Amino acid sequence: MLNSEPVQISVPDDGVYFAESFHARDFEMPQRADPFHKIIFVQRGRLELVSQQGRRSSVVMGPERTLLAVPAGVRHRLLDHEPSVILVLALGDRFIRRDRDIWEIWQRLLVHPVDGRMMRSGFAGWWRRAVLEQTLRGPGYAVTVRAMAMQVLVAADRHVADAAEDPTEERVRMVVQRMQETFFENWTIDGAAARAGLSRRQFTLRFKQVVGTTFVDHLTGLRLAHAERLLQSRGHSVTGAAFSAGFEDLSHFYRLFRQRHGMPPRKWLERST
Repeated sequence: MLNSEPVQISVPDDGVYFAESFHARDFEMPQRADPFHKIIFVQRGRLELVSQQGRRSSVVMGPERTLLAVPAGVRHRLLDHEPSVILVLALGDRFIRRDRDIWEIWQRLLVHPVDGRMMRSGFAGWWRRAVLEQTLRGPGYAVTVRAMAMQVLVAADRHVADAAEDPTEERVRMVVQRMQETFFENWTIDGAAARAGLSRRQFTLRFKQVVGTTFVDHLTGLRLAHAERLLQSRGHSVTGAAFSAGFEDLSHFYRLFRQRHGMPPRKWLERST
């Protein structure tokens, strides 16, 4: 449904709320001040923020800044330069202030532009999960929604835009960072290249230049290192450790483990303790 005026949002002081707004061509927003903090993500289109201090900040979806942070109580309005689709994360003041790390992240987002490539991280999954939880309102939904909000805040903080000398290298490094956080997921070279916005050939070449090894070897190393940690904790079986580290085929895990250590997992564990 297209909106000709801003959506109405209500959020508890210690909570969060995920909302969206599809702007019609006649969209108009009078100057307003909200009782909550909010982060505005420009999913499509181009708009401008005008605050009570007269600060004007243009936003274009793509490699440029795509996030606007607006503190509670600040009078502002949004002006569409073209019909826009925006996602709004509303944040209660107590939610922001109760954790020092969250508060510091929020302060940085108020002054630093965020690289639009953060939208290619886990953003879509966190947002969709939060909206699903808000809609179904099952047991523990409020906790899950707050957790998704924290994920979004951390991702935004990690994508504060820097003047990188090599944008291609920076995109590869973003994928490397994402791999370190989610190596247990179903990663493929083609999927990683698409995340970086590069061709498969260009990605594989630049990945080896940046990391010093191939994509497959790096991914395997991350998974094996995690499986080793789980085995050493004595709280996981070989099968469980392999599964938790992202290996779908147990025989493949055994083969890679032997190549790395020259012995099967159980024997390695006996010798490492």
